[in-house]
Amino acid sequence: MAAPSLGALRRATLVLLLSALIWGSMIPVLAALSEHYDEWLLSWLRYVLGMPVLWLAVVLGPRPTVAPRPLQFGKLLRLGTAMAAFSVLYTFGVAHSHPATAAIVLMCGPIWATLLARLMLRASMPAGFPLSLCLVVAGGVIVVLGTPGKVESGFGLEGGEPILVVAQLCWSWYSIRAQQWLADRGQIALSALTSSVASALLALVCAVVWATVGIEVPTRPPSLADWGMFVWIGVLGVAIALLLWNTGVSLVGVPVASLFSNSAPVFAIGVAALMGREPSWLQLAGGVVVMGAIASLQLRQMRLAGR
Repeated sequence: MAAPSLGALRRATLVLLLSALIWGSMIPVLAALSEHYDEWLLSWLRYVLGMPVLWLAVVLGPRPTVAPRPLQFGKLLRLGTAMAAFSVLYTFGVAHSHPATAAIVLMCGPIWATLLARLMLRASMPAGFPLSLCLVVAGGVIVVLGTPGKVESGFGLEGGEPILVVAQLCWSWYSIRAQQWLADRGQIALSALTSSVASALLALVCAVVWATVGIEVPTRPPSLADWGMFVWIGVLGVAIALLLWNTGVSLVGVPVASLFSNSAPVFAIGVAALMGREPSWLQLAGGVVVMGAIASLQLRQMRLAGR
């Protein structure tokens, strides 16, 4: 893609930081909900709650100035499958991985995204990107190492770690292809269409899991706090954050956007601190490295675009 303009860089920085903030805040929220609700059920419920908001935005939002190309069901199905596959593989991979190793694998997500973008698009990287990539990944690993209780039991491979890599590749593939196939419909419609297909596919997955290994049924009705957290993970975690992510990808591409995803755990630290969990010095140091690397890259691109 062409080098983004100064305005595009500013908008991308804003929307991608907001999406990372939302996704980061979901970490402690999902942890709280998973104490009472099945993880498979939560993964599907997120999309179900987010869909109405996205479709309402489609109805009320602006129409494309140029008539979009006709929808191709095969491509739409592949995009929804990639989204659903990410959710399923992520859930399964985390459940069958060593906690510390899984967290480090997830921190390496920008590497997989960059390699896939190079393979699919022959995309060129902006000046300073390799160094920023190394710093963002290193900072993310430091955050993991500093998380209390995360590495006390050491490291290990339990079989799920490669599944997490595949899950991240599915998400990056979706992010690239969605812009190629549906960007002419606008980011709101793109997000609504793909999440709707993913929701239907996840419903089938949940039905299969329910019929085979079983899904734990809640033993009590949701509390008011539970409903608030449901709205958070669905309306914000899927509808708003997905729209922000796709908008950011459309402006700066998947490799740069993926760097911002490593800031999500940094925001999770802040939310956890507000909930009474004091961060460690390693977490704070890793967060500074991640945010500093992202800021350095974006400021450098803005200076070049402003010339």
